Amino acid sequence: MESLEAIRANIDDVDERLVQLIEQRAELVQSLMAVKKEQGVSARIPEREEAVVSALHKRHGHHFTREELQAIYQPIFEACVRMQLSD
Repeated sequence: MESLEAIRANIDDVDERLVQLIEQRAELVQSLMAVKKEQGVSARIPEREEAVVSALHKRHGHHFTREELQAIYQPIFEACVRMQLSD
């Protein structure tokens, strides 16, 4: 059995990777922003957010409820919309 410290170190590594992936997502949102402006598309598209959460739930629903995934992703969606509106 792994030690408590080893398991926590692994969790810390996963947390670091999660933040890196969220930062990568933010960079992609900046690219998306230019296309949205060019096409006159709103920064926030609730249907897209719903589709993202639904797709994630279909693939990962055995670990998380739909509501839990929504709670995880809503702040990410909101931060990305703020990024789009701030430029």
